[in-house]
Amino acid sequence: DSPDTNFIQNGSPDAVALMFGGSIVDTVSYEGDVAGFVEGSGSGLEDDPNDDNSGISRFPDGVDTDMNNVDLSPRCITPGAANSADSANCPVPGPPQLVINEIDYDQPSTDFAEFVEIFNAGNGVADLTGVTLELINGTDSLPYDTVALPSMTLLSGDYFVVCADALTVPECDLEGFSSVQNGAPDAVALIFEGGIVDTVSYEGDVTGFVEGSGAGLEDSGVTGEDNKGISRLPNGVDTEMNNLDLTFVCVTPGRPNSSQTSGCGATGPVFEIFEIQGAGASVNFEDETVATVDNTVTAVGPDGFFIQTPDARTDGDIDTSDGIFVFTGGAPAVAVGDSVDVTGSATEFFDFSELGGSPTVAVNSAGNPLPSIVTFDATVPSPDPNAPSCAIEFECYEGMLVEIVGGSVTGPNQGFGTDPIAEVYITAAPSRTFREPGIEFPGEPGFPIWDGNPEVFEMDVDALGLPSDIIPGGSSFDAQGVIGFEFGGYELFPTSLTVTPATVPDPVRMREPGEFTVGSLNLFRLFDDIDDPSDVNFFGDIRNDTVVTALEYATRRAKFASYIVDVLDSPDILAVQEAEKLGVLQDLAADITALDPTVIYTAHLIEGNDIGTIDVGFMVRDSVVVDSVTQLGLTETFINPVDGLPDVLNDRPPLQIDARCQVDGVETPATVIVVHGRSLSGIDDPDGRVRKKRFEQAQSLAQKIQDIQVAAPLVNLVVVGDFNAFEFTDGYVDVVGQIKGGYVPADNFVCLTETCDDLVDPNLTNLIDTIVPVEERYSFIFSGNAQVLDHALVSDGALPLVSGAEYGRGNADGAEDLINDDSTPVSSSDHDGLVVYLMKDSDGDKVADADDICPTTEIPEGAAQIQLGPNRYALKDGDTLFDKGTPAPGIDFTTADTGGCSCKEITQILAITPPQRLNIRKYGCPIGLMNSWVNMVGAIRE
Repeated sequence: DSPDTNFIQNGSPDAVALMFGGSIVDTVSYEGDVAGFVEGSGSGLEDDPNDDNSGISRFPDGVDTDMNNVDLSPRCITPGAANSADSANCPVPGPPQLVINEIDYDQPSTDFAEFVEIFNAGNGVADLTGVTLELINGTDSLPYDTVALPSMTLLSGDYFVVCADALTVPECDLEGFSSVQNGAPDAVALIFEGGIVDTVSYEGDVTGFVEGSGAGLEDSGVTGEDNKGISRLPNGVDTEMNNLDLTFVCVTPGRPNSSQTSGCGATGPVFEIFEIQGAGASVNFEDETVATVDNTVTAVGPDGFFIQTPDARTDGDIDTSDGIFVFTGGAPAVAVGDSVDVTGSATEFFDFSELGGSPTVAVNSAGNPLPSIVTFDATVPSPDPNAPSCAIEFECYEGMLVEIVGGSVTGPNQGFGTDPIAEVYITAAPSRTFREPGIEFPGEPGFPIWDGNPEVFEMDVDALGLPSDIIPGGSSFDAQGVIGFEFGGYELFPTSLTVTPATVPDPVRMREPGEFTVGSLNLFRLFDDIDDPSDVNFFGDIRNDTVVTALEYATRRAKFASYIVDVLDSPDILAVQEAEKLGVLQDLAADITALDPTVIYTAHLIEGNDIGTIDVGFMVRDSVVVDSVTQLGLTETFINPVDGLPDVLNDRPPLQIDARCQVDGVETPATVIVVHGRSLSGIDDPDGRVRKKRFEQAQSLAQKIQDIQVAAPLVNLVVVGDFNAFEFTDGYVDVVGQIKGGYVPADNFVCLTETCDDLVDPNLTNLIDTIVPVEERYSFIFSGNAQVLDHALVSDGALPLVSGAEYGRGNADGAEDLINDDSTPVSSSDHDGLVVYLMKDSDGDKVADADDICPTTEIPEGAAQIQLGPNRYALKDGDTLFDKGTPAPGIDFTTADTGGCSCKEITQILAITPPQRLNIRKYGCPIGLMNSWVNMVGAIRE
């Protein structure tokens, strides 16, 4: 009554022993050594808990070398018989776990298609040797026919059909009897070694051959019901109540039973494809046998084919697909245009609707016209999740023929271990898709919502046998094919494809005379082949090194060298992210010089807190004088909302470089900060940790930027890097907005619980918003959506010197697998690099030399030596805005307006007479003179 007391313990370790007179005759210790009860060792000797029919057995049978883990090993169990050498597909010991699953014993008029279906309901292989099928006469409970089953094995979940005539019973495995009696009552039984394995009594109870009751369980010989019989529902169920386990439905010999009672065919109930697909997310009649007839083959693949309802029979319902995949498991013997009948199991294979279970396929004719093709375009599938083109977007097109003309590749080939040139992301619209502001649909009430670009899906180019070509992101294409489903997403399986590839790599422009450049590049976890000892960060956390092969390290450096030189034009100051250590940057600098001897970089990197040992740094050309390199915020913490304790704020603390860029003998000062913010991963986690960390990182940097601006209002400040944030709010945190200033707290979910102060004034300018064309605003692609993660923010002091900003293309749009190809710079990283162009400014008046009429302006100027008079102007303090006398005139002037000239210089250039010049020196330039000069500058520039 208490089976727990009869269990054998599960080891780690335990033992079994034979004892005689207190002495051990034999003992086996398993899953380790039990002191006093082990021969040699039991280490590693373990039963498989997932296989009911295996255990540990001596092999050869009875061997004993006094070493438990040598003598015994996992084998199929054979209680009472010689031990087996087998260790897989173990049969059930003793009587096989077979059930009589289906019986068709009565058809109209002459019974012509009788059969009994046997099903292996066990977890292991069933051996049919010695099993007999007996047909029992209900009058005397004696067999009127006995069929010996063949000596063979039946896999778990498999079927064996015994029939009277294999010509009239599909899937018949054995013609074993002449007929099955029609009951009132009769029975069928499976017998093994004189015992009943299973029995079904129908149309009443046959003494000794009934489980529970067979009352009311009846087949019908009525015309129109010749393809019906009695079947277990659900398939294989056995509660030992015949009239509850079995019911009168359509027969499905050799296949999973059906619950249907109408439309019965010889192999199962017959449905149109759209009836099998239904309007829901999964097939109707799931895991049941169905048949569908006279449908057209539309596409053929290596392990199956697609069929679709001919136009004349479609239901015209947009919500029910007319197509479905037939999984054959090998090359199908059909061709496009064949009309076929198919019988199989209606299945959702990881959410892909198909007819499977070793389907039977009959070809009726060839060369038939294909059904109408669905056109995908800018509105189908719908780009609006609130207004889909059908009830369940893509599901309603599953398995159907589609065409796309002028589609866009929104993301390049993915790469997987077994499929290095894998799917691309696409949209049927003519332009790529971009990330937009807000929380991904359905979002959070009261905050911006991004629709998620539901029109984006994948194309698996070689799914049906087309060549597996590399296709860059940004390419356009025309295609025809069918809609399939793999790895959690709908895909186009093309049967024809024409691609116009995008240009990669696509370098940034060459710098113009007088320009210098500041660049940024994510090095995508660039590690070397040296196994450095683990160290700890400032907070005592272990930083574990990643080691790659020498070949991989050399390949990646070669690609980056080519990308930096040939695509980014070797920026004067290159800010980098995700570098392992200083030595890696030094190795890369040497490779760059070997590629182009005119480019000599010095590397700068200070180790941070990242436990994966990735850091930010700089590579600075020899044309730049470095005054200082400063790490920002190494020791800062934030309160982790998960546990209320201080946590590391800056895994990769920003790094600041103060330098002077030399162009044509002129030094222009520049302060550059490189950023690598906390990633977006986990931003929607309920605990809020990621959101809070991103917010506080942004606030910390914003305060540091403001401190720099307060100390030096005219600073040439450039903040670049992988911000891991968009140029707008993601709905949770507007990281870039906080750092540059001028963001909207109400658009940020985090501001519900945090104090969202705007710390930066004057605001920085994000060059991505102002210079980069809208269609080029991306540096990274995620799930087919182009987005900006890499930004360039400049101060008001630097903005007048900016002459351009561009991304060097070839990484975001490059196939993942090309990271291993050192013959091309494409896919050196997963981010595109960014270059900012600035003009030299000899006198620091914020007018580039190329536009500066007065290239030696001194600020403050030597004018207005007494005081500024009414309606007069002069550069009295340290900025480039002309100061005004009292009362102040309503017009403002800057050095940009005057072509970089001070009041003093204006009077000199205009050769104003000495008495008036003296007056100007005392009281400043009058408004009329300023207006006349500014008009002259405008005319000169035109």
